[in-house]
Amino acid sequence: MEFDKRKIKVCMALNGLTTKALAEKMGMQANNLSTVLTRGTCRPETAARIAEGLGVSVAEIMKEE
Repeated sequence: MEFDKRKIKVCMALNGLTTKALAEKMGMQANNLSTVLTRGTCRPETAARIAEGLGVSVAEIMKEE
């Protein structure tokens, strides 16, 4: 799945979350989350975990076509 990195960064900022803090909320290693965010794609399960950690729906972080 391809997500919008900018939307995730905005959500992180609004929630006062660093990459490390979001990763901890997701139960993921910070370096793995950083790689996912840099790449801009992930599995649907990972997108769901990111959205849950941010308190938003998956649709809100997906790239618009």
